[in-house]
Amino acid sequence: MTETSDYRMIALDLDGTLLDPQARVRPRLKQAVHQLVSCGWTVCFATGRSYLESQPVLEQVDHYDLGVFIGGAVLVDTRNGATLFQQKMQPVLAKEISGQLENLGHAVLALQDSSAAGADYYATAGVALNAATTHWMQHFNARVTRIGSLGNFDHAHTIRLGIVGSTGQTSQAQQLLKERFGSNVLVHSLRVSSDVEVLECFDPSVNKWEGIRRIARQRDIMESQIITVGDDSNDQIMIQSAGLGVAMGNAKPQIKAVAKRVIGTNSSDSLAEFLEQMANTESSTICSCEDPR
Repeated sequence: MTETSDYRMIALDLDGTLLDPQARVRPRLKQAVHQLVSCGWTVCFATGRSYLESQPVLEQVDHYDLGVFIGGAVLVDTRNGATLFQQKMQPVLAKEISGQLENLGHAVLALQDSSAAGADYYATAGVALNAATTHWMQHFNARVTRIGSLGNFDHAHTIRLGIVGSTGQTSQAQQLLKERFGSNVLVHSLRVSSDVEVLECFDPSVNKWEGIRRIARQRDIMESQIITVGDDSNDQIMIQSAGLGVAMGNAKPQIKAVAKRVIGTNSSDSLAEFLEQMANTESSTICSCEDPR
């Protein structure tokens, strides 16, 4: 496959893509990211994580620029931590969705605009959070406030709603929400382990691709000049919309189906090799830089 010389920007998912199965940035991959940046590329991260949850990854790769967080709901300048854009959920809709999920027996997690809410998450009281969720919150020192029912909460600062459960539980909830709310809400599920998934709900305008496009417009970069790389459901729109959409070898089948290229898994150096290929493309009009290794 011959790559064109027109690409100027690459957007990378974090979990399952930039990070290996042990949640590490492999040394060669870090070096490849810096090689691209030195060649004049815009390299941004586009993740379902919040900015708080992404900071350990940013420190590992040591690259700071504009980034897309919470699945596209928030755009942050990671050089100074300034939030440039934020899309919250409609409070009435968030309240109704929370009530439906709580009626199924789930503890709902409502991710907040923490600067306004004074908490990172609100969570349904009286329903135990599973071990994976508790570990995640403790690991990032997230401020979690338990309240009686998110179905009765005002949701003035809610950005995302979520539940964690088995594949069967999240599938049931996803089907119910699609039947009840249709196109009024964006719903997708993400893998945590073989039988644990996170179901996430957003304002319907939210997706990673919209955040990536905002960055591209600021840099005068055309959509056809963007490469995106990912592995999970929240990467589908950006992969099918970019000039070159790339799926990891560990990606879900529906992600591979819409990608123009599939590379190796995140347990290898395949992503690093791909980035090196982009930086060293002989016909590139971006630069004629040398590999810094």
